Amino acid sequence: MNRKMKKILCVVILTVFASTAAAVFAADPETKDPEKVLARVEGQEIKEKDVDQFMIAAGPQVAMMYDNEQGRKIILDELVAGRLLAISGKKQRLDDTPEFKEALENFTANFLIRATIEEIVKDVTASDEDCKKFYDENLNEFATPDEIRASHILLPDDEARAAKIALIQGELEKGVSFDVLAAEHSIDPSAQQNGGDLGFFSRGQMVPEFEEAAFALKEPGDISDPVKSDFGWHIIKLEEKKPSGVMPYDDVKLQLEQYLSNEKKTQKYQDELEALRKEYKIEILD
Repeated sequence: MNRKMKKILCVVILTVFASTAAAVFAADPETKDPEKVLARVEGQEIKEKDVDQFMIAAGPQVAMMYDNEQGRKIILDELVAGRLLAISGKKQRLDDTPEFKEALENFTANFLIRATIEEIVKDVTASDEDCKKFYDENLNEFATPDEIRASHILLPDDEARAAKIALIQGELEKGVSFDVLAAEHSIDPSAQQNGGDLGFFSRGQMVPEFEEAAFALKEPGDISDPVKSDFGWHIIKLEEKKPSGVMPYDDVKLQLEQYLSNEKKTQKYQDELEALRKEYKIEILD
């Protein structure tokens, strides 16, 4: 057995065995024969699913390290050790101490809370009709603003600026590609990556001077006069315009279903909790 892996797992063991029932609610549907018995300790069975649940509770990093033949054998060995310790603790009547009984009571309460909440909301979903109704009644929530896609050549505000601008404008008039000139002259990192293309943006995302000049361009292919901002001097080319509109229902349906399902589950939980407050006696003590 790899001693380093063993040492790492021992730290995890203490965490997992001290944790709540979270792993009990998790199950790996991909597990092959989860009921296969891998070991018995004083007649107590350890199954394939116990190894899987241990890895789920321990977290994804442990799963990556131990989800292999050697790793699963190490985990099985530690599960056997855990059963041995539990048997020893019971023999010493450690389960009869006040501390143990309090911990067990808290564990049971937490388990019941989780199970009850899952039972309350298990059948709560948002229908397609719910989603479509919300969409139709809240179209403003799905509005998209005017957007443009633009490229720019950014020049430093120095003594050579005027000559550099004149050179670039002359090259553009000769038909030299804007992205080629951006790669050659622009000091913006976007120039080397994608010819100065800044992608789509809406109003309020760029500095005011740049935004005003960019949105003033009328047709794709139009190029602005030089415009100064705090970053330097920009020559801007309009690449594409995307007018304001409303996102199609099909594009937002899945997000709506998740959002409305969560809203309905929250409401169902609150309603159930309110009913329980009326059913059972509550005393808030000072």
